[in-house]
Amino acid sequence: MKKIIVLASLLAISANAQNKNFNVSISIDPKATIKEESINLVAEIELQERVFYIKATTQVLTALEGGYLDFGGGMGLNTTLGLFEPFRVYGGIRLGIIKRGSQSYPLFGYESGIDYNLSEDYFIGLRATYDNREDFLYSGADPFYRFSGFVRFGYRF
Repeated sequence: MKKIIVLASLLAISANAQNKNFNVSISIDPKATIKEESINLVAEIELQERVFYIKATTQVLTALEGGYLDFGGGMGLNTTLGLFEPFRVYGGIRLGIIKRGSQSYPLFGYESGIDYNLSEDYFIGLRATYDNREDFLYSGADPFYRFSGFVRFGYRF
């Protein structure tokens, strides 16, 4: 895991892209928030280049048995669309660790999304993930892939 993050970081730093942005964002999964009656919150920091992105992320949902906390990263490709490029479309892979109670489980999945620039500094977006969730072993269920959808609010600097 460390080697993948280091390699992705080196690739991002050494890339010769013309456009570089750092983004911080907060995402909320409305479906899980309503179902569990607790906020399912994601915080991300991301280096976005013209074609490539890399991010660090954490997610928390305290209402689940044993709680839910994950730490991970993602990397993938992105592009901008439209007159004056107000839209960003991206997709990539996610790797990380899920904490449930005192147990740790691997996380692997995919993500995609679309962001819309409200200004040069702020954006909103929709983000989807499809993750292999091995943390279901914590409650005795078999691991499976789970789809999640998020509404995202961010700041670019």
